[in-house]
Amino acid sequence: MRGWQVTHKSVVEFGDAVPRPELDPDDQHHTLIEVRAAAANFADRLMIDGRYQLRPRRPFVPGFEVAGVVIESNHAPLAVGTRVAGVTDPRHGAWAEVCAADSRHLTRLPDELGWAEAIGVHTNAQTAWFALHHSGHITAGDTVLVHAAAGAVGSMAVQLARAAGCTVVGTASYPKLERVRELGAHHAVDNRSDGWPTLVRNAVGAVDVVIDPVGDAVFDGSWKLLADEGRYVVVGFASDGVPSIPANQALVRNLSVHGMYWTPLATAHPDLVERAAWEIFGLHREGRLDPCVTVVDSIEHADRRLADVTAGRVIGKTVLVWDDPAD
Repeated sequence: MRGWQVTHKSVVEFGDAVPRPELDPDDQHHTLIEVRAAAANFADRLMIDGRYQLRPRRPFVPGFEVAGVVIESNHAPLAVGTRVAGVTDPRHGAWAEVCAADSRHLTRLPDELGWAEAIGVHTNAQTAWFALHHSGHITAGDTVLVHAAAGAVGSMAVQLARAAGCTVVGTASYPKLERVRELGAHHAVDNRSDGWPTLVRNAVGAVDVVIDPVGDAVFDGSWKLLADEGRYVVVGFASDGVPSIPANQALVRNLSVHGMYWTPLATAHPDLVERAAWEIFGLHREGRLDPCVTVVDSIEHADRRLADVTAGRVIGKTVLVWDDPAD
């Protein structure tokens, strides 16, 4: 089959003889999906470079996110022909014509939701929803600081926090600030400027929740902005730096730090996955959640699109499709 493979560290190659995954008879959740759309994510770059939390044995097919049609499954409720979106098996990812996934990491899609939209409003929105509601325990009236607010997860977090009745401060580089405002942030701040924490404090005072996909580059300023009993939610380390948590300050100010890694949480809490999915789909149906898909291109150009994402040249979500992107 056609697809991409990581053959050596940091090397990804396209070909038409990629081994097709086979259904594992011993795995009750194993599912095969005909890929209709995938994504290019910063996490895909980390996986290709061998710098991600998961390091599958090479060769493997990259591509964390998929939207497509079930063609085989050991999980009876997922009948052949079911439209799904979710996270793939690390060795048999979505940058190929067929991928594999755990049924617990897949969600049925409404019929009216297109494939590119499904990529936009599923995994990143689920990550943001879990970060806000499950880890951050937001309530209406909270003030939420969202970093990388024009990125894939951040753009969803801004919209979901706004929908939940929170005051939202979104940060991004200066050229992306107008987009952050368009997404619904009450305040947009350039977190690459000197003194950005002072700008946030002058605008809203302390914050109740921080959603951080960035890491070291923003941690110190964000930590100091937390109100007593504030919640710091770690979503990723796009700056390539892992901060050290000052536990003594967490103690005396009753601060909490939560990690948010969607895959194990989805496995442990399938009820929350379903709840999040239908809330997200409902907001999209009402026109209150923009999928933020700004780039749609052929999977055959995945390496180019990933380079744009990694370099920060993209605002929003990059979706890869097998069909003509114009269809």
